[in-house]
Amino acid sequence: MAEKQTTELKREVGMGGVITNVLSISIGSGIFLLPALVYGILGHASILAYIFCGFIFMCLGLCFGELGSRVPDTGGLYVYINRAFGPMAGFIANILYWLGVGVLACGALMNALADIAGSYFPIFKETGMRVAFFAAITAFSCFLNFKGIKDSMVFIKILTWTKVLSLMALVSIALTQIDFANISWEGFPEFGQVGEASILLIFAFLGGELALANGGEMKDPTRTGPMGFIIGIVMVILGFCTIHLAAQGVLGDLMLTNQEAPLAELAKVIFGETGFLLVLILSFIAVWSTLSSIITLLPRILYAGAKDGLLHPVLSKVHPSHGTPYVAILFLGVLEFAFAASGSFRYLLVLVTGASLVIYFGAVLAYLKFRWKNKSDVPNYFRVPFGNTIGIITLIALAWVFFQLSNNELLAIGLFILLLAVIYILRTQIKKRSNQPIIN
Repeated sequence: MAEKQTTELKREVGMGGVITNVLSISIGSGIFLLPALVYGILGHASILAYIFCGFIFMCLGLCFGELGSRVPDTGGLYVYINRAFGPMAGFIANILYWLGVGVLACGALMNALADIAGSYFPIFKETGMRVAFFAAITAFSCFLNFKGIKDSMVFIKILTWTKVLSLMALVSIALTQIDFANISWEGFPEFGQVGEASILLIFAFLGGELALANGGEMKDPTRTGPMGFIIGIVMVILGFCTIHLAAQGVLGDLMLTNQEAPLAELAKVIFGETGFLLVLILSFIAVWSTLSSIITLLPRILYAGAKDGLLHPVLSKVHPSHGTPYVAILFLGVLEFAFAASGSFRYLLVLVTGASLVIYFGAVLAYLKFRWKNKSDVPNYFRVPFGNTIGIITLIALAWVFFQLSNNELLAIGLFILLLAVIYILRTQIKKRSNQPIIN
């Protein structure tokens, strides 16, 4: 019997899939470095930075959760900004999201995978082998994505829960060996030090909101999206806090002597010399998990922008039998491979953090606008208690974080947004002169 033909995305993602993607993206390579870096700034009071960042991202999680319930469409933060502020803001947010954040992050993650493999197998340090490796990773991820979101999620769940359960096992053993003198402190550190450490942590938390990008493929998006995302954020916050306490409690000042690999040092203390190899394998799985989720979810943002008429309509094509945005998948796959293999992403990585924060800021503004206008086509959507207050607190926190960026980062993101605005205006004028519709 022939497969059923469709022009729409298939709703095959449940709450477990949303939670998995949040964990997959947020718990990446950063967790293997952060404990020592934060300890180097705050010492025994390091947990305060995790609590501060956890509060900020819990507020963000609540805002994004309500947005996901109000606007249960494919596209995530892009579609919220587009619905709230119109096509120009949507155009800028869309390209910032998939190019200024997603493609560059994929290039960095693929190279991180090759670097981890190269630390044990020197052949991965050779250019030809690295390019072949990037091609294989990209082709495999795109193939699963092309086949369907369900197939991709099976693989992502295997990687993610292997990573999560392995970290839980390591931390559980470490917690039994904690020296409480290592996690106690007297007096409160300077707020500037807490802020400096928090900046490092915030960059590690970035990305989990991408789990909301496939709203059009969720089985019950008004419930699945917000609840899965908020549960995932809570698990990430608790996970980061517990991992740090375990590492600090066992290692104490030893973390300062091995700042590049504190969890490897922790595993070595517990398991001996084989601990390093175990953490090396675990870090490879962690990065691959993050990369797989981003490659899977990113085409949904490109597809949503094309479906809204902001990008070329061919990018909104859905495969008639698999129900996937196959043109967007192939386009981004080629782009991700090209950036990873050429190393061009390195010159543009300065955009990633700034672009993420700009998109967050736009999404929180959209959240407040929807609230103040009480605008939603969805009955019984998820509504955050004291939501206006939470939204304003979140905006203030994001603004503070944004202006902690370097002058080069601020200049780069400013110029990129200006360039996108000019492109949009020129494109609009050309369409007007040719009597073409500006948006669908």
